[in-house]
Amino acid sequence: MKKILSLLTTALLLIGCSPSKGGFEMKQIKDEISWKNSLIQFRTHTDLDEEGGHYLGFDASLKKEDGKTIHMPLDAYGPGYGASFPLGTLGLYKPDKGIGTTEILSMTDEKMVIHIGYNQWTVVDVPVVLDKQITLFRDSPIMSVIDYYTGHFDLLNVAAGLTTATEGEVSKIENGFVIEYPTYGITAVIVMTGAEQASTDETSGYAFVKKAVADNEPLRYYVGLSDKGKEYLLDELTKIL
Repeated sequence: MKKILSLLTTALLLIGCSPSKGGFEMKQIKDEISWKNSLIQFRTHTDLDEEGGHYLGFDASLKKEDGKTIHMPLDAYGPGYGASFPLGTLGLYKPDKGIGTTEILSMTDEKMVIHIGYNQWTVVDVPVVLDKQITLFRDSPIMSVIDYYTGHFDLLNVAAGLTTATEGEVSKIENGFVIEYPTYGITAVIVMTGAEQASTDETSGYAFVKKAVADNEPLRYYVGLSDKGKEYLLDELTKIL
């Protein structure tokens, strides 16, 4: 039994559409899983299709102050807006065996905690499993993530990131980045607790925060998007750190 799965013995197994409280919702439609609150929504696929066309990063949308919903540009090859992958000399090792389990661990009027379990895949000849715990907060643009990577390894390099969507204006902050997308009027942030490295890849168009973790060591990071600017986003982040 994974550490994350022992947190709540009364976890609700997701089948179809979940209950909604305080604007929270998690649902699965065919091969897509999404989770949201009143401000932000994230989505990922449960599996690759036969031609490998499904992306396993996160895409994102958000509701602006004027009530309009903005869908951020899709990222078919990388982390999108907040996914994490093991990182090696050959690049990212994506979980190409897909997602095996999804659960709502808890839901109140103030927050929703969910679990996404990825099927075992191979990272440099080592079998690896990922259990991801995600928390959304009421009326907050910030998503909190705790990843548990397990396998027969001493240390595993992991990178969580944001796409710059080829046009993003990137600012480095402590343990992370802020990215402004002028075409969309949106600002995004990613911060990793104890990040050992933060770097951008202009060729592929990503900003990554990176850390080496031991087997089953919690990896904590935070992702947020808003149309209210950098200072607002960072202030909202400090409320949950």
